Amino acid sequence: MALILFFIGSFLGIIVAAVQTLFHNATLWQAFGTYCTFSLAIPFFVGLLAYALSNLRAMDDETESNYGMNKA
Repeated sequence: MALILFFIGSFLGIIVAAVQTLFHNATLWQAFGTYCTFSLAIPFFVGLLAYALSNLRAMDDETESNYGMNKA
């Protein structure tokens, strides 16, 4: 999953960096910074979101188990 997110972030970073250099006269260093930011930030924030959602589910499971909803 993380490898796929790195590939998606890298692909989006390349596209955004190309648009910046072609249409907004950005330097290659700015394009490289954009590429690195996208390739590292997208997996990081998706991971944070997944972690936060898993914590919410874990809290919900505890409250349901208190009322016996998970018992067979």
